[in-house]
Amino acid sequence: MVLKLILAIFIVGNLHAADNNFKAKKFASPIREVSIIVTDSGFYPNKIMAHEGEKIHFFITSTAKKAQCFVLQKHEVFVSAEVGVVNEAEVYVNHSGRFKFFCPSFEFKGYLTVIEKESAVEDQVRGIASQSVNKPSYWLPRDYD
Repeated sequence: MVLKLILAIFIVGNLHAADNNFKAKKFASPIREVSIIVTDSGFYPNKIMAHEGEKIHFFITSTAKKAQCFVLQKHEVFVSAEVGVVNEAEVYVNHSGRFKFFCPSFEFKGYLTVIEKESAVEDQVRGIASQSVNKPSYWLPRDYD
């Protein structure tokens, strides 16, 4: 009985300590973390998606024996890719579009697609659902021949 009580106190104490380690963190802008592996057959992944206003944190490594790199078009990012080493870079994406990433030492490339941020919910105007202002017309089957 005493052993069960001690075990229960120990478990509750550890749960409370674990709860303190996982508190929500506040960031000035959203952060997206992306890991890229440079291989002899290209980049993995070769397509990345982000939203306007995000900060992207890249983790770059390589499996190729020869020197490789990661260059992101129009964002002034150049990172060397080495076997067994993870190099990091950060970039803010403020404009939507499709940006190529590549390495001049081989022909493979990939794309970062930045999606335009949607307007805030407060900016959107909704109409009254019961009004038939622009009510769509639906096709209905006939019940008779």
